[in-house]
Amino acid sequence: MAHVREVPRKGSSNGIAYEVHWRLPGGKKVQQTFTVKREAERFALRVESDLGDGQTTAPLMRKSKTFAQVTEAALAASAGRLKVRTQEGYRQMLDRHVLPTFGTRRIASITSANLEQWIAQLTSTQKQRGGSRLHPSTVRHAFIAANKVFRYALRHRMIVHNPATGTELPRVQHTEKFAPQFLSGAEVEALAEALSGSAPDDLLVRVGAYCGLRAGELVALRVGDVDVHRGRIRVQRTLVRTPDGWIEDSPKSANSTRTVPMTKELAALLRDYLAAHPHGDDLGAPLWPGRNYAGGGEWRGALDWSKRLDYDSFYRRRFRVAAETIGRPTLRFHDLRHTAASLWAMHGMAMERVAAALGHADTGITYKTYLHFFPDQWDADMARFSAGLASPSARVTPLQREA
Repeated sequence: MAHVREVPRKGSSNGIAYEVHWRLPGGKKVQQTFTVKREAERFALRVESDLGDGQTTAPLMRKSKTFAQVTEAALAASAGRLKVRTQEGYRQMLDRHVLPTFGTRRIASITSANLEQWIAQLTSTQKQRGGSRLHPSTVRHAFIAANKVFRYALRHRMIVHNPATGTELPRVQHTEKFAPQFLSGAEVEALAEALSGSAPDDLLVRVGAYCGLRAGELVALRVGDVDVHRGRIRVQRTLVRTPDGWIEDSPKSANSTRTVPMTKELAALLRDYLAAHPHGDDLGAPLWPGRNYAGGGEWRGALDWSKRLDYDSFYRRRFRVAAETIGRPTLRFHDLRHTAASLWAMHGMAMERVAAALGHADTGITYKTYLHFFPDQWDADMARFSAGLASPSARVTPLQREA
């Protein structure tokens, strides 16, 4: 299965080198060369042991692939089944936190101890901004990305075992939870009014706050997605940020491809907007226009219907300014989605329909994410409870009823 052969070698201490020869499962002949006979014999025994157990001998070869090479192969293999957003998330984690440490290492040489040292190093790493340490969830996500590469290598017999198996990770403790915001109907209108000078930004905000679309879904809307007669908006695509810019992709999940209702008042505003839209008869045209920031003069900032809305520019130049105007300087655009969910539930929409309009798979996600935004109705609950206790029937105990 594996044999050692002596060959002449200039420059060695005794003029002899020792080659270990064996064949891979496909029949390809490979070899490793040693200067010490005892090391060659030990290596041959390891090769025979691995072949006898049906394991790959790739980890024993000095020419095994580097972690960076396997990373590219793993990402290429998953490109067809992962969403662009997920794929880019893996890519960013690997580029930022994994490849700087393991990129040039032979993947077969990386041990569990190496991973534990790496995790300890990440845990103590300080962010470039703010000086605080990396959050445990960031360390965990970096480990998940690295483990994806190791699992690919194991599946393709590049390594004998996955060194990430059994690795302990830092515990994620959510000591500081982000506090989303939601607006009242009056605040939504005030925000829209603050943007009325840069129309159609005011209409964009109203659609976000009253229909609950994510920013990428909202910007990706086309003229044909708006049905003003039925009062519906069809969400069929989203924009995703990549290193090459924004690209269209399918919505976040299967449930995110959905139809969202809108009020008669909002439908009327959209009807008037589409009537004045230069490409209103083109169902595939972008619903929202871009702006011209090249040059100067009266054209700077003017609407450009040949471009798609630049969300980053809208958010930075106009949305944040309007949020400060209404006294909400920390408001995020995603808080408009929270606002829609809260207003729907506050005004009696069934939780099942709230979940469907938001694109959630079930009401459990909606409750978990948005329940704490809803107005506190405990006073009304306790009033009904007190009224029930005070009723004549409540004074009879269950044992008295049985008697």
